[in-house]
Amino acid sequence: MTFYEQNAMRNEMKMISHLDKTSYLNLCKSILRLDQNVLFVGIINDHGRLVDFAKKQNKMIQNLENIDLDMICMQARLYISMQSDHDKNLGRFGHCITEREKITTLTIPTIYGTVLVISSNKTDSKELVKKIFRVTDDSCFAQMLDPC
Repeated sequence: MTFYEQNAMRNEMKMISHLDKTSYLNLCKSILRLDQNVLFVGIINDHGRLVDFAKKQNKMIQNLENIDLDMICMQARLYISMQSDHDKNLGRFGHCITEREKITTLTIPTIYGTVLVISSNKTDSKELVKKIFRVTDDSCFAQMLDPC
């Protein structure tokens, strides 16, 4: 594929991936409902900013101050950006699972932006990633059939 074909494909994907605020929120809510242990779902744009999110009432999530959440979002986006530097040699980056003492975070690049999921450690992370891919793929398919 030539450079110009790749650019045309990227531009087309950006057009397809454009959602209004309600659609971002609905996508977050759909992912939040996939597993009872999911506490927070956010969509991060290319600049590392949170576009929209959905969360469950949880002390741990409430304790994340806006500054902390902004930092987590910027770090997640930067990590994905840095990983894409190796796509040519290693293949496309799929997702990242980070397990911490208290929570697990999933970072998943999609055509809508980076999906950031924070869940309890009780979650089967690999199974949740598969479910998220199904939700985002279905949404992508619906978006292509009936663009905003």
